[in-house]
Amino acid sequence: MEDQMNNHEREIPQSLPPVPPTIPDVHDEIPPLKPSNWLWQSIIATVLCCIPFGIVGIVYAAKVDSYYFNGRYAEAERAAGKAKMWTILAIGAGLLYIIIWGLLLATGQLPDTMEQIIENNASGYNF
Repeated sequence: MEDQMNNHEREIPQSLPPVPPTIPDVHDEIPPLKPSNWLWQSIIATVLCCIPFGIVGIVYAAKVDSYYFNGRYAEAERAAGKAKMWTILAIGAGLLYIIIWGLLLATGQLPDTMEQIIENNASGYNF
């Protein structure tokens, strides 16, 4: 009987202690903060200020979220910077346009300027 117990004890495989799980470094998994995409500012600048510059701002603003959520953080930062630049340029162009028209109106040159614009751009039709 002792032989059977010894044999039985020998049949049980001795397992190794479990390997403790490795804890990942938390700092490696935290992505940087998502940069502002400037989308709503670009849309407002497009509608109210300068369409061409505003559209370029919208295009770059749309790329920010796509780059960020694909893990391309540096490209998201660059696209956010370009969206900001084009949006500010659109606002600046709109303000410059308003200032020029305001100066023409204040100095009394607006009617003459408008007449010149119409004459230079007329396509031969009498208005």
